[in-house]
This record gives sequence, structure tokens and C-alpha cells, in this order.
Amino acid sequence: MSELLLRAFESAAPGPLLGLLVGALLGLSPLALPSITAVMATAGSHTVPAGPGHRSRSLLGVVPAIVAFTAGLNGVLGLAGYAFVSVTVLLARGAVAMYMVAAAMLVGGGFLLTRRVSACARLRSLPLSPGAAFVYGIGFSVGGCPGCGPVALGVGSAAAALGGPLIGLLTLVAFLLGHAAVLVAAAALGRRLAFPASATAWLRLDRVVGALLVLAGTYYLWQVLSGEVTTLLPGEPGSGVLP
Repeated sequence: MSELLLRAFESAAPGPLLGLLVGALLGLSPLALPSITAVMATAGSHTVPAGPGHRSRSLLGVVPAIVAFTAGLNGVLGLAGYAFVSVTVLLARGAVAMYMVAAAMLVGGGFLLTRRVSACARLRSLPLSPGAAFVYGIGFSVGGCPGCGPVALGVGSAAAALGGPLIGLLTLVAFLLGHAAVLVAAAALGRRLAFPASATAWLRLDRVVGALLVLAGTYYLWQVLSGEVTTLLPGEPGSGVLP
């Protein structure tokens, strides 16, 4: 992942612009579907009045929590990748282990989606406090969206090789904003849905997504174990980026 990002950075677009694109694509990819469910649950629970004593909240009132959630979801691992590549060349070995853990958790997460109760009914909405949403996002990056971790690590490590720290950090911020923009759009869509929606419809969607995640995670794990997924970061022997 880092090697591909580095090649893309070197070939054309400025780092921050490409980081924004990668973040948006991550938000639209199957890897990030659990985060879509989380923000839609937030929009449904906090923007649809539940009764006479319940005050609905506008979409703008939910945006800070979504941005903070995205920062916790991807920002911590992105900064970890940035820091490690800036300091040491040993991240490549850790990234391989991260790939395997992420693939296994992807399969496990997909399997959980095939349970009898819809994830939309089980998943609590994001806390509206940005600080609490940030902490929730950190935990969600491991237990809810494990496929996002390797992408965030790859973006952070590639950003560290772009040049000065300003461009690298701007690339990370753009990546987070790109993903957050997709989640805000999902929250806007969630406001238009009636909550709770048909339990049968949500359960069918869960099972389809769960089956896709199991297949994707199994194929991903097989690719890692067969040696098809390589990790060459700056400083890694043979990377050609640093001596």
C-alpha cells in the first residue's frame, strides 16, 4: 500500500490533493462500510424526533462529532505511520503483521454481520461530544473498521516521505477530510431514512455486506500468506526511496 501511494505521489498530483482523494475513496470502499452504518445511526437517532419531549438536531450539529470520529478512526494510525517512518525503517515488518490482523478481523467482522439481529439495531450511535467521538473512533478503527488501519498507516508512511513535515501533515489532514466528507454525506442520507427502518431490510443488507467482507478478507489473507502483498517503505532494503 505504501509503495503504491509513493509511486502515485511521485507521478502526478500534489500530496494533499491525492490524500483527499484517497480519503474519499476509502469512505466509499467496502472496507469502510461499518463507519457508514455508524454515522447513519447517529443521524437517525439525533435528527429524527422521538417524541414531544425530544429535540431534533440539525445535520450541522452532528458534523463536529463525525469529523472527530474520523480523526480517531484514521488519524491516530496515520500519525503512527508518519512518525515511525520518520524515525525508523522497522515499520515494514510491523505492517505485514498489521495486514494479517486486519484480514482476519475483516473476516470476523463480516461473519458478525450475518447474525440474526441487524447491526443497525445493535450499533449505538456516535457520541455527539467531539472528544468522546474521537475516542470512540480510535476503538472503532480496531473493532469496527479494521480494514481502514492499513490504509491509514500507508497514507501516513507515504506522507512522511513526501518532503517537509508541512506537506506531509497537510496530506494526512486532507486524507481525513476526504473520508469525513463521505461520512457527512452518509449522515445526510441517514436523516432522510425513517429509523428504525424495516428490520428485515437492514438484516438483508447486513448479510450481503457481511458475505462480501468475508470473501474480501479471505482473499486478502490468502494474498498476504502467498507473498503477493509486499511492503516496501522508505528505508526498506530494495525500496529505492532512501539509501
